Amino acid sequence: MRFLILFLLAILLFFAPPDPPPGISFRFKNQSIALPYPMRRGASKYLPRGNYDNARLDTLSNWYDPVRHYVEIIRQDDATNPTLGVALGFEFDDANGEYPYTPAHSVIQLKNFGWGGVEFSSRDTSNFTGVSNEVSDDLQIEITDYRNDTLFGRFSGLLLSGAGSMATLDSGSFALRVYQVR
Repeated sequence: MRFLILFLLAILLFFAPPDPPPGISFRFKNQSIALPYPMRRGASKYLPRGNYDNARLDTLSNWYDPVRHYVEIIRQDDATNPTLGVALGFEFDDANGEYPYTPAHSVIQLKNFGWGGVEFSSRDTSNFTGVSNEVSDDLQIEITDYRNDTLFGRFSGLLLSGAGSMATLDSGSFALRVYQVR
């Protein structure tokens, strides 16, 4: 009997669906995009502000404040010389315990580092943002699980550039470890 129970548990563990790879992925303008890297120091012209070391940049790329109930995640296509990056921020309370959980307040910013102009100006057709709050429901985020300090979720939305053009972001997902900061 004990062998049978162990055998069944082994089968369940073997056939359990694997966690998605770490990072953020989505479809935008008919392209599949994967952004696995947090910010890192590098010799590029896109160095993060503050002259932080990589350990501090890792925390800044994956932080959760349990007092403010807020998460911010930053991911790029390349750690030191990015061409595309995304910042995702949303309300979250780890004590909630019920999933799926849909934050009422969220924001996403999609940045094309190749565009050399002022971000979100009226000429900016390459950088996009989307929000959900009391006024707008352009962005939908759903937290599907939170375990071992790792957030799992899905998102989609209608994003707007500074120039006023709109684009749909869909099939978004993330699986990221977050560091609690206070």
